[in-house]
Amino acid sequence: METRLQQLFQGLRLCGAAMIIAAAGTFLVQSWDQVGDVRRYLCLLAMTGALPGLAYLCGIRLRESRSARALLITLLALVPIHAGVLGGFVFSQFGAVHQATTSVAQWVAPNRIAAILLVFGAVAVLVPFIWSAFRVLGREHARVLTATSLFAHGLLLIPDRSALAAILVVIPILGAATWCGLRVKPKTAEAKVAVGSLVAPAILVVARQVLFYDVSWAFWGTVLGACAVALFALGENTGDRTLSRFTVVPTLLSVGFLWADAKLSVSVGEWFLVYGLLTALPLLAFAWKSRSSRSFFIATATIVNATLAGLVVLFASSPWASFEAIALGLGLASYGFLLRRRLALYSGIALTAPGFITEVAHAIEVFRPSGWLALVIFGLGLVVLTAWLEHRARQVAPPEAR
Repeated sequence: METRLQQLFQGLRLCGAAMIIAAAGTFLVQSWDQVGDVRRYLCLLAMTGALPGLAYLCGIRLRESRSARALLITLLALVPIHAGVLGGFVFSQFGAVHQATTSVAQWVAPNRIAAILLVFGAVAVLVPFIWSAFRVLGREHARVLTATSLFAHGLLLIPDRSALAAILVVIPILGAATWCGLRVKPKTAEAKVAVGSLVAPAILVVARQVLFYDVSWAFWGTVLGACAVALFALGENTGDRTLSRFTVVPTLLSVGFLWADAKLSVSVGEWFLVYGLLTALPLLAFAWKSRSSRSFFIATATIVNATLAGLVVLFASSPWASFEAIALGLGLASYGFLLRRRLALYSGIALTAPGFITEVAHAIEVFRPSGWLALVIFGLGLVVLTAWLEHRARQVAPPEAR
């Protein structure tokens, strides 16, 4: 157990690392006009180069490995800042400005040759530092971590700032980080931080796009969808049910943003009904692939659709919402009745009753197939489905129970 003195040392290390990262972060949004952009970046590169030397001093000379690892983790946190600045240099010479950008986001190279030389010079300096950091934090997988890091940060150099380009950059970064996490399977805290640092370029792209360039609902939906898939894959691979189940949050947001970007002329009630059905697709897919949270994803999909259908029935009086409420309500009631779950049973009854009443009322008021025909088809289908279920139950039952 750590003593109070060790806790103090840990707190001081964290404060020091935060100060270093904050100092480097100012280079991304600086407002300095007194010196040139290239000279400013060389100052950032020199500051970064001092970290491995100090880590060597702490780890080898002072025999204090915790401070050394803290400095190397800080070094990894500075790499996305370098990639962002270098991306600005490349964009200034090879990109097309589609939108006015504030001065704090501009890093202008003198010419194209200077931009290329800055990139190659920074790579020559930073790659050995990155490899050394991964060598300490994740010794067995240093090569994989370094290669993945270079790939992810290299995508930040693409001289395109459109929303589509940002999507096409974020998805490969998240995919590479997920693949690396599945392969490395980090056990120690340092290894987890090393793998987690691979996501930083994607975060930087999102922040850059939101602050200085165009974004769309599709952009947010795609990014959150990719995050959901990555979280699910990592949670299932590591056996972390909490991480796997947290996938529900970005999934619901992702579907909402993508559906909002469709911009179809539908009523509010229809919008929510379709949204519920669309969310059921990825949630049921997760349930199909999940080993430990299958019932959780199925229950979430059911609750989302039942809640939306119930709200639309109460406030929008949609016949299709009533139809969906009847179907979901009967399913919940059947589940609760078979397994003696009173909450599910009563919830199903509470959802079925208003759905049936409003469906009948709609059929009386309006002579359209959406009312009376839905009741007929659903009733016939329910009887036939019951007969099929009884037939299957007899087939799977033991001979003495038939």
